[in-house]
Amino acid sequence: MTFPPIYILSLKDAQRSGPLVELLTAHGLPFEIIWGVDGRHGLPKMYEELIDRDGAELRMGRPMSDGEFACALSHRLIYERIASSEAPSAIVLEDDAAPMHPFFEIGPNLIEPPCGLLLFDHKNTYVKTRDRLLFKRSLCAYRIMLPPFLATGYMISKEVATYLAFYNGPVVQPSDWPDAILKFESYACNPRIVIQKNRTEGTSTLEKGRRKQKYKKRKSYRRLLFRSYWRRWLIKRLSKKLA
Repeated sequence: MTFPPIYILSLKDAQRSGPLVELLTAHGLPFEIIWGVDGRHGLPKMYEELIDRDGAELRMGRPMSDGEFACALSHRLIYERIASSEAPSAIVLEDDAAPMHPFFEIGPNLIEPPCGLLLFDHKNTYVKTRDRLLFKRSLCAYRIMLPPFLATGYMISKEVATYLAFYNGPVVQPSDWPDAILKFESYACNPRIVIQKNRTEGTSTLEKGRRKQKYKKRKSYRRLLFRSYWRRWLIKRLSKKLA
């Protein structure tokens, strides 16, 4: 079976990638494991010049945790690898990803990227239903109108990977997803074809890190004074929420 290159993002002592590795191997798919930046015990100082803590707090309305910065930087490592490769597209899977049957069916259709970014898993996703990609009768993808959550699994073109790796400035947002993806043709699968294995609400490593640091988004009525707030408000009401 011919597939785009597959990269698995993991940490050296995470010990979570076993089921995913077994599944891909059973389908005869080659892959490469990329060891990510470990921010569970603080972000290594060597990465501080690649992030903007003040900018992130302004953008997010709360401080970003070291784990969130590390995860975003880890995805950037993969984007750099994709940008330097010859393949026009690649698939990225986090080590707790659980691909479902349709994932293996549409993979060969993604060698030449049908769009800049295709999310296999996603959450809090607002889309434009009139703009869609049809893969088969039971699976399509809709154009993303606002950056959603989750980067469990996705296809990314070399063009988009190059932009996110080298031209998107310092990290000010989590890996799922920077505003820059709206510059490109970004779509979300419906239904989702990858899920996060054993995910329960509020129990992810990143969520635990936020709770430990008591990072909570601050809400203020001042947000009503900003044009960006009302732009998001309008987009949500003109879009359909998938998940």
